[in-house]
Amino acid sequence: MTRKVLYFAIVSKDFGGIEQKIIGQFDSLKNLNIDLSLILICKFKLGSVFQQEIDKREGIEVLVNSSNNISNPWKRRKEKFNLISNTLKKYDPEDTIVYFRDPWADINFKRFLKNNSQYLFFTEHQDIENTLLRGKIRGRLIINALEILWGKQYRRYVTGFVGVTEEITCYEKKVAKGKRHYFKTIGNGIDLKKYPLRTPGQDPENSEIRILFVGSGFRTHGIDRLIKSIDGYLRANENPRQIILKVAGDSHEMHLNKRLANRLGLSAKVIFTGNLDSSDLDHLFDWATIGVGSLGIHRKGLKLTSELKAREYCARGLPFFWSTNDSDFIPDWRYSLQIPENNRRFNMDPIISFADRMKADRSHHIIMRQYASEHLDWNVKMRELVSFFEEVINLTDTKG
Repeated sequence: MTRKVLYFAIVSKDFGGIEQKIIGQFDSLKNLNIDLSLILICKFKLGSVFQQEIDKREGIEVLVNSSNNISNPWKRRKEKFNLISNTLKKYDPEDTIVYFRDPWADINFKRFLKNNSQYLFFTEHQDIENTLLRGKIRGRLIINALEILWGKQYRRYVTGFVGVTEEITCYEKKVAKGKRHYFKTIGNGIDLKKYPLRTPGQDPENSEIRILFVGSGFRTHGIDRLIKSIDGYLRANENPRQIILKVAGDSHEMHLNKRLANRLGLSAKVIFTGNLDSSDLDHLFDWATIGVGSLGIHRKGLKLTSELKAREYCARGLPFFWSTNDSDFIPDWRYSLQIPENNRRFNMDPIISFADRMKADRSHHIIMRQYASEHLDWNVKMRELVSFFEEVINLTDTKG
């Protein structure tokens, strides 16, 4: 592809999951020899860990709000798009593709797109922005209101839309409409080389079931369902199997899971490790029998997801169970187990049987790693994105 790609993304100062994804995309596009610049926009100066990642690479620019605009959300947002506009002016619209990680709708984004309508814009969408249309508010009244006011208007100036699930892409089709819009579903990926293949350390004869959850423990992760289900299993069986759940991660919502485990008397069975460094996390993956993905995506009002934790489990070779539907994983895949998608406790017996099967299969981690390499690696995903760019360029050039 001959055109320059400018990738704009509004980020936090910390090197969290979103920021790691963006860097993974950047690295893979560079590996494909794309002429690419990544422009990160942040309210504050980047933290040391994030800045170290930036310093390792060429082609990344960071735009930071001035200190006098930080406290005022309106001025801060307006300044962000002014900074982006000033950067964009350096590039010829005839030879440039602009790719945005969707920054949500408002009049500032709409004005920016309108004032720069000579450029070819693509946006990437991780969620359905207007949850009011789905009967779910989820505490996002401002985002929902802005989407209602400005969503259709800003999409007039966007040519290509990328959703990480077909459900999200369908929403974009519904809102954008029009003949000169193009749509593509590309699930999230993972930078395979950053996640070492685990070495299963549990003896198949050991009857203990070791479950690992890696994540922030938000309500949509549904860890409360697993804690209640373990409690129900232990109470219903006179000679239950030994089950240990370790939760690696933290957030402002994790205290709810901790409180629940303590209330049910499971503090010895449910262990919260907090955030761990990479070596400690590697040891946990070797320790675990199986992992657990999201058990509460339905609480978002979504039927499909493209969650990063499942991709990490697969890349490391840890079988997992979840209540999620993800098109990047084939139906009835032997290394993942589907449980009911609701808010109730679930039967732990199928989980135990699944864990036993995985312990007996000593090559499962190698097969899962190969699957991740062929289907989930960012290099695979970014080839799809570049092909979409080229397809849209050809179609728009043909139609004049």
